[in-house]
Amino acid sequence: MNAVSTFTDLVRLATPTWDGLFADRCGFEREFAQLLLATPQLRGRVLDIGCGAELPEALKSLRSHFGQLDGVDPDQSIVNHPLLHQRWWGTLEGRDVPPESYDLAYAYNVVEHLPRPRRFLRKVCEVLKPGGVFYALTPNAVHPFAVLSRAIEKAGLKTFARQRLGVAENGKMRVNDYPAYYRCNSPQAVRQAIQGLGFKRATFLFHPCVQWDNYFPAWLRWAPRGYDFMFGSRFTPLMQVFMMRLEK
Repeated sequence: MNAVSTFTDLVRLATPTWDGLFADRCGFEREFAQLLLATPQLRGRVLDIGCGAELPEALKSLRSHFGQLDGVDPDQSIVNHPLLHQRWWGTLEGRDVPPESYDLAYAYNVVEHLPRPRRFLRKVCEVLKPGGVFYALTPNAVHPFAVLSRAIEKAGLKTFARQRLGVAENGKMRVNDYPAYYRCNSPQAVRQAIQGLGFKRATFLFHPCVQWDNYFPAWLRWAPRGYDFMFGSRFTPLMQVFMMRLEK
């Protein structure tokens, strides 16, 4: 099939309460992990796109459920990943990953860094088996976090922001050093990028998140919290976290 036949914007059935969002700031991560765990293809051959050196904390619940886990990442730390059966050092588009080899592929906080989404998604479709699925979690392009992040990048202030914000509680830098473009971070952008590539169905999901107030000084955190209270926790298309499920 050469065109997408179905698009579904899926509203979450149970949105956390305002107090619940602050009590459990990582609910969106577990939501993504649960989506993967509920996918039968996870028990087959799986490709982690942008895998890094290990599973992120949010996805460690998947560890014992992979049939076979392979990975691709442009960072050389991929050589240290303990769970990978096969690994490719480089971008997905630039490596000879065998076609129609994977039951499932996923990208966790990766697609915001794509300068050419269509090229990437064409390769994703190519490496998936018929009936295979691709999942991605990323910031929503229309959320102020993505807008501010892109503005800082275009202004050449990302290095300053990286130094200023420093290290998070998990020991990693709060701001990564990869360029962020936010060109594959909305239903409209994804629809355009995958048209004619061979995906049968695309499902888009959103989840509220209040973590981005940590990027603000304490005296200014009323601004992100005000947005989240008025919009980001109430209106699905305005929530910070955007997820996609593409079925071949």
